[in-house]
Amino acid sequence: MKNKDYLKEIIKEVCEILNTNFEYEDEVYYISVKTENEGFEEVSIYQTIDSYGVEKIDCTVTIGPIIRNPDLIYTFLKNNFELDYGAYALIHEDDMDVLVIVESLVADTTTADDLSAIISYMAEVASETKGLITKSY
Repeated sequence: MKNKDYLKEIIKEVCEILNTNFEYEDEVYYISVKTENEGFEEVSIYQTIDSYGVEKIDCTVTIGPIIRNPDLIYTFLKNNFELDYGAYALIHEDDMDVLVIVESLVADTTTADDLSAIISYMAEVASETKGLITKSY
């Protein structure tokens, strides 16, 4: 990025827009976002560099462990086309399948307004998805 504090400054602006705070640990910013159902979702934001050397800002929301169910997984993959931001991904870690939503942005073109809209959207989708998963079990 232009400088090391670039992402930190954007995160501060995002927190002002969303009226929240952030935590920082191991080069990851964690923002807790209040959702429409009065719950909270934590969005992780961190810097990466892709295989072409392009600096990125990656955002992830962990929905949680899920039971591998072909119908459920198909539904999430099909819904990827309908999401405005982010995509569902299934990560296998610690002997569990964990459903997450991920989004990657080009760092040099990302504004605080854009990032706050994306973070809010991802938090809402995560909250709704948790509700759907709970109903399906």
